[in-house]
Amino acid sequence: MRRMLAMLSSFLRSPPSRTSTTSTRKLSTTARTYEDAVTALNSLQSNAATLEAVRASGGRLSQFAHPEMIEYLERIGYRPEDLNKLNVLHITGTKGKGSTSAFCDSILRKSVPSWKVGLYTSPHLVAVRERIRVNGEPISEADFTQYFFEVWDRLQTNTT
Repeated sequence: MRRMLAMLSSFLRSPPSRTSTTSTRKLSTTARTYEDAVTALNSLQSNAATLEAVRASGGRLSQFAHPEMIEYLERIGYRPEDLNKLNVLHITGTKGKGSTSAFCDSILRKSVPSWKVGLYTSPHLVAVRERIRVNGEPISEADFTQYFFEVWDRLQTNTT
């Protein structure tokens, strides 16, 4: 989820160019497919595994969440201060988050049509692209692939 949020914040701030350099170790972003991105994403830790780790730690694992998120931001070239440039509405709770998020998304898009409004929800029902919407439209397979591998490559390159 942290990786997806980082990818979305990167997209909403300023989409990078569509070109990418090729190294001898990995394919260029343009040569990788949406299916490659989904396969790579699915290779990561699942929500079930994360919940089980939190339960096993007696809740102590949560104390590392903030430092871990800061580490991931730094590994992809951002600082926590960069997130302050975004206007974020974070909806939490046990019931109704999806409906509330959709309602807020609709209100913002209709109230100020000139704004770029992003919506990230989890989990997805059919395809991972459902999680990320910009101005009411799911992110395209091409954009998802590009931004996913932009973040993926930075995380692979910057391991510390």
